[in-house]
Amino acid sequence: MSVVSIVGAQWGDEGKGRIVDYLAQRSDLVIRYQGGDNAGHTVVNEFGKFALHIIPSGIFNDECCSIVGAGTVVNFDTMAHELEAIPKQLQENLFIDIRAHLIMPYHCLLDGAEEESRSGHWKVGTTKRGIGPCYSDKASRCGLRAGDLNDPETFRTRLEMLLPKKNRELEFYGLRTFTIDELMEKAETWRERFGAKIIDTLPLIRNAVEDGRNILMEGQLGVMRDLDWGIYPYSTSSNPTSGGACNTGGIPAKALDEVIGVVKAYSTSVGGGPFVTELFDDDGKKMRDVGQEFGATTGRPRRCGWLDAVALDYSAYLNGFTGLAITKLDILDGFEKLKICTAYRINGETYTQLPETRLQEQAKPVYEEMDGWLCPTSSVRRWEDLPENARRYLRRIEELTRTPIRYVSVGPERDQIIVVP
Repeated sequence: MSVVSIVGAQWGDEGKGRIVDYLAQRSDLVIRYQGGDNAGHTVVNEFGKFALHIIPSGIFNDECCSIVGAGTVVNFDTMAHELEAIPKQLQENLFIDIRAHLIMPYHCLLDGAEEESRSGHWKVGTTKRGIGPCYSDKASRCGLRAGDLNDPETFRTRLEMLLPKKNRELEFYGLRTFTIDELMEKAETWRERFGAKIIDTLPLIRNAVEDGRNILMEGQLGVMRDLDWGIYPYSTSSNPTSGGACNTGGIPAKALDEVIGVVKAYSTSVGGGPFVTELFDDDGKKMRDVGQEFGATTGRPRRCGWLDAVALDYSAYLNGFTGLAITKLDILDGFEKLKICTAYRINGETYTQLPETRLQEQAKPVYEEMDGWLCPTSSVRRWEDLPENARRYLRRIEELTRTPIRYVSVGPERDQIIVVP
């Protein structure tokens, strides 16, 4: 029995959802520990194909409890819409922690306005879902929490304290303002739909830990978008690291047994900021087209590039990865030559450890080239049946990160996964 944290090891969109969905079939509890509906976790299983934004990817095991944790920010309109596509019998074990913060309608408007006010190079690439403004209110200790919904009097009092300031901000950007009554009506709708599911989840989590049950911690985005350790300011507003999993998921650090870093077999990024291995040639276009690299949340085309082992080694160290899950290996089936970035060149100097954001913006990749395998892998289910050059490529990733590969995904379906011996 174990507590396992699933962490995005790149810039997000690594395929965490399909790994969580796979591992959740043997889990008792899945906790989404940070972020909001700016996530886009694509899951394909016997129920269909789903793009989950705030619902934990473990929802498809009806014997597993799914928790939207204390460190998340929740838009209940998004959650209600998302649940419409999920079979009702799978929704019974979904709960939201009372400490999760509420994304209010004004957060979404302010998010979009603040992004538009930034000049081209400085645009963060926000999804405009209100995530940043909601986390700002949390840090300023003026935010509204899920638990407040079940106490309408307190909710109104806190809203009356907060709304005048928000309306002034909205007026500054020339946007519509809100009244107390219309937001209270919205809150009543949320309370009717989700009130019974908003609970203090810590006793449930603690009992699961102390009983030795299988627990999965599901992060959103990736380490390179971490608020502290990512490419700030082109980052998210929370911590998708393994440390963040413990802090906001209600798990003591000593209880964490494994940290699985999820890594695409190449690199992608959505949003602003440095991306050293980004390709603007036919190889980059091929990766995007074959890999269907378009954001599950925004639909924006993803920036594509060769695997960046400098960034990946950084992620492995920061999170203490005990294993890697490599996704989308099959997308590389048609490439005659592959490249891995093993260092950066910046102003004539070579960097093998990730520098800070400003220097990344000036970096040029130093590549190591390998032969591709030029044959399909999507039907492979055993390590020894992978093409020799595919195994060689994967072993090189292990060497560069000093982390063993535990899983290899060769397609979107739940069974298209290889457990590495």
